[in-house]
Amino acid sequence: MQIKKNISLILGISIPILMIVFVAAAIYLPGFFIHPQYNFLYSTSSDYYGGQEFTIENGKLVKGEVKRPDGQKTTGETKLFIHDVISEQNREVSLEEARSLELDPYHKSLDGFEVVHEGSGDSFLPFGHSSGDYCSRYLSGHNMSRKLELQLSSSSSCGNFRFIGWVK
Repeated sequence: MQIKKNISLILGISIPILMIVFVAAAIYLPGFFIHPQYNFLYSTSSDYYGGQEFTIENGKLVKGEVKRPDGQKTTGETKLFIHDVISEQNREVSLEEARSLELDPYHKSLDGFEVVHEGSGDSFLPFGHSSGDYCSRYLSGHNMSRKLELQLSSSSSCGNFRFIGWVK
């Protein structure tokens, strides 16, 4: 009998709660079933200016040099790594092995994921900044984000991480 008297109160409270649950499920559930499929190639350097510069031309890796502002060549060692998105492991590769890979230079992979960093300084509040770790990198896409454990050089700022491309 008590429920019949308070049915409008019960409906008034339960409808907004159910709407929140349904919207959250519609946004986050698809991310549990979609997994990244493409590994990516990245470089790290012990030199502040980044060591060697790599670009992709016609799907292949091309090596270049970075000049410091004083005109001298950089002296740091640059290492190349492939990050396996399924096992979440990093494997160092030689320049020759990296050149043999078929690479996609776009920031977004063919399956809709990208490597992003935290701590860009933006905030939704007009008076605040984010306090995130600028050096952390995340694999993000399809309403999911996963922190990447990358092999970085410890002797320089953020290991001079440079995303190069997706392995096809």
